[in-house]
Amino acid sequence: MKNEIKKVAILGSGVMGAQLAAHFSNAGIPALLFDISQEIAEKGKAVASKIKPAAFYNPRSAELIEPCNYDDHLEKLNEVDWVLEAVVERLDIKHAVFNNIEKHLKNDAVVTSNTSGIAIKKMMDGMSPNFQERFFVTHFFNPPRYMRLLEIVPGEKTKPDYVKNISDFCENVLGKGIVVAKDTPNFIANRIGVFGIMLALKLTKEMNLAVEEVDKITGTIVGRPKSATFRTADVVGLDTLAHVAKNTYEFCETDEQRDIFLLPDFFNNMLEAGLFGQKSGKGFYQKIGKDILSINFDALEFSPQKKVRFDGYRVARGCHNTADKIKALAYSNDAAGKFFWELLAGTLIYAANRIPEISDDIRSVDDGMKWGFAWELGPFETWDAIGLKKSVTRMQKENKKVPAWVLEMVEQGRDSFYQPRPQKSVYYNYAEKRYSEHEAQANTVSLRQLKLNGNELERNWCASIIDMEDGVACLEFHSALQPAMNPIDASILDMLQLSLNVVKDNGFKGLVIGHQGANFSAGANLALILQLCQAKDWQGVEKISKDFQDFTQMLKFADFPVVAAPFNLCLGGGYEAAAYADKIVASAELYCGLVEVGVGLIPGAGGNLRVLLNNMDSLSKVRSGPFPVVQKTFETIGFGKVSSSAKEAVKLGYLKRTDQIVLNSAQLLFEAKKAVLEMRETYVPPEPRKNILLPGEGGRLAIESSLQDLVKTNKISPHDCLIGTRLANVLTGGQLGSPVKPLDEQSILDLEREAFVSLCGEKLSQARMEFMLKKGKPLRN
Repeated sequence: MKNEIKKVAILGSGVMGAQLAAHFSNAGIPALLFDISQEIAEKGKAVASKIKPAAFYNPRSAELIEPCNYDDHLEKLNEVDWVLEAVVERLDIKHAVFNNIEKHLKNDAVVTSNTSGIAIKKMMDGMSPNFQERFFVTHFFNPPRYMRLLEIVPGEKTKPDYVKNISDFCENVLGKGIVVAKDTPNFIANRIGVFGIMLALKLTKEMNLAVEEVDKITGTIVGRPKSATFRTADVVGLDTLAHVAKNTYEFCETDEQRDIFLLPDFFNNMLEAGLFGQKSGKGFYQKIGKDILSINFDALEFSPQKKVRFDGYRVARGCHNTADKIKALAYSNDAAGKFFWELLAGTLIYAANRIPEISDDIRSVDDGMKWGFAWELGPFETWDAIGLKKSVTRMQKENKKVPAWVLEMVEQGRDSFYQPRPQKSVYYNYAEKRYSEHEAQANTVSLRQLKLNGNELERNWCASIIDMEDGVACLEFHSALQPAMNPIDASILDMLQLSLNVVKDNGFKGLVIGHQGANFSAGANLALILQLCQAKDWQGVEKISKDFQDFTQMLKFADFPVVAAPFNLCLGGGYEAAAYADKIVASAELYCGLVEVGVGLIPGAGGNLRVLLNNMDSLSKVRSGPFPVVQKTFETIGFGKVSSSAKEAVKLGYLKRTDQIVLNSAQLLFEAKKAVLEMRETYVPPEPRKNILLPGEGGRLAIESSLQDLVKTNKISPHDCLIGTRLANVLTGGQLGSPVKPLDEQSILDLEREAFVSLCGEKLSQARMEFMLKKGKPLRN
């Protein structure tokens, strides 16, 4: 019953429905966007084109969406392979829609609902047997472009083949992480996530903490989003949160924690006062100008946030990984530790009590929370992090009711829910009361498992070389000091150089540069560069630039294929480390850019050359002379442009049109490895370019004139102008640049390095570097 999904229909053009249509178009799938009138459907499409964060990778993808209405266009439904209902959460309206569309469907078309709470049995009441066989729930998380989780909930009469077909499509084409849930209220992620928020509300009031204090404790320090608890509630909407909580209370009559879902008085008062969060401008926080105020629950008044300082937080921040940070905070004796322990223990016990109610296995629960609520560790992974036996002992001493199956595990001597082992990882199987093998997702590579298998060949503080098997090696970043950002430093450069020898000496077919952390790389080690500048060690600054340039050039012209796999943040030196690969296999969510101007510099490791050559190739058929290429490159680098997606990175010149874009980030390294193997069959190393025609002095003077005009109108500062002038000199070829006399690559690299070192010597540039390191944002001086 394999049915290829070539076209879809979305029923309902509200914010969610329109964004779903947008994400299908991101994947190149045409979508019909239905609503009760043509005007509403067209408005829905228009809103999706303007919404922030952007729903589209490329605005032109909106051309794949066709607004439709139920009165005039229902016959078009026989063109589609999947109908996705996303109308308002009212059973009567859903019934009307289903009855209205059934006779227009293809015989093998799948119909799903994006409901987050209405039971399938109720939705299928009165529907034909054929309709019920191909109907189930596909609950996308909002916003669908960015949230990886897709909860799939089959009905009692749903045929498994339909579920598998849609699951495969959503995983491989839409890039989703699939979790199969049971038909229970709010399914998996919202059931546990909203419980955690409601418990936090209760504890915040009981312990008399401020919302900013709770958000400090429950944010990035414990591997949760920066929005933590209360800011997340503001973004979701307090009215939406209230609806989910009420839905749980109403339909989960046997839930042992049912009363937690009753809205506290202060929350009801906030709703009555119109404090709905971000949508109303006020919720738990209110932004006035540049100031963000927090609410006082009793008075419902906003005031400046207090400075948050906790000993437990300070201790946790000193730990190197999230698991250790969670453990340190959970066992801290200060106010932060006590709050976090109560919240954590309550959430872990609640999650364990939901097995097998909402899911038969702990992995689905963990994946649901990681993909749907952006937790770095799921509940059961977190329980392992704080020590299963130790935490259960404490829970029992405090008269907390630990689920019987967890106590049984501990009594049998099992000390964790997960156990990493060579060749396989296992998890505790609740139903069979034993450990079961964790089957790897299709088309994925796990560097963690490869290292457990003994495939790590070389390692230092910040990088490793790993045998990916099948003749491919991988250079992995894992910065010891900044694991989330992976700045390019001497340790990574050393491993970069060593990787060339490892590939040759071990007979590897090629190299992948990639890893599975939070971000590919947010740039070079700025602190080190500033330190050298303050010491006036200009030879040290030049050496860093020259070494980086040389290493990346060696990679570019190695006699084996190199494929880079960047994702999320790929900035500055991080981009330069990836840009020299023969091919880039990029995550669709790629925020890529050369942003050195923000710290008073220009790229110093070949980034100027790479973007210049990319634009030269892409504009080869339409450009007239060398200046248009230089102008586009200057506009990208000189204004520090960062792509909002991999598709935009192509437009900006950071990626080539021949590079590959992957929607499912979990498949990124698999696809990069596959690209190496495919390239190796006919691989011939590229030759250094010696035919680079640049405009020279005329082009430089034209750019400098534009910069002076911007200074006169106060759009840029004189120091911005100086940086731009130095950049223009590099891109136009300096004194050797000429539209008739070609340059080679090394000439441009030499110009780049000279400009980089000279800007490092500028006091205003050093002030920008220092400000960025202290404040995390650019200084305009």
